[in-house]
Amino acid sequence: MRDGVPAPCWWTAGGKAAWATDRMALYWGMMTVFSSERHGLSEDDSCTAAGAPQRAQRRILVIDHDEAARRLLCDHLGAFGFDVAAEDNGVAGLARLADDWDRARFHGLLVELRMPVLGGLAVLQEMNERFPTVPVIAMADAAHVAKLRQAVKLGAREYVIKPFDAELLRHKCLSVFVNDSGP
Repeated sequence: MRDGVPAPCWWTAGGKAAWATDRMALYWGMMTVFSSERHGLSEDDSCTAAGAPQRAQRRILVIDHDEAARRLLCDHLGAFGFDVAAEDNGVAGLARLADDWDRARFHGLLVELRMPVLGGLAVLQEMNERFPTVPVIAMADAAHVAKLRQAVKLGAREYVIKPFDAELLRHKCLSVFVNDSGP
């Protein structure tokens, strides 16, 4: 910290570089955020990691009906350096994708497969028709592995089983949303 201002720095883990400030620490592969800023949902239902480099900023949309899961995903993705927005159902998520398409496109989508209003499989089918270039990571709990397989057949590039390991989530998101060159 210099003159009360956090000093930005780079750290590496597993060969991947990430942006951090002295408000964050890396211990045994776990990143801890020490900050009064909440890396959660703001009034406009989005979050961004403070100090993340612009070139690494990718807009990600999270669609999950479970508020606690949405907040946790947003916290993790924000800490990983993504600009995150969240919606609570498939209809709202697809509307958000369409509304933002011309001005600030999303670079990826994380979608829960089991939702009461337009589930994740229906969202994937719609994505194939309307937004085929946006990569998708499907999410579900271990009891719904068959739905995850179905999601991959429908075009999801990857899947995450809940409850998820933060490091595995980071690896999959970087692989699909940053390093992926397409289907």
